[in-house]
Amino acid sequence: MQEPKDPRMSGRIAMIALLVIAALTLVMIWVAA
Repeated sequence: MQEPKDPRMSGRIAMIALLVIAALTLVMIWVAA
């Protein structure tokens, strides 16, 4: 994977990654409950 030259783009990618991880965690907790 190439590092994006635009710093805003890498920030957006990091934000999306955090949201995906949070969503997966919530789903796992919901399924386990």
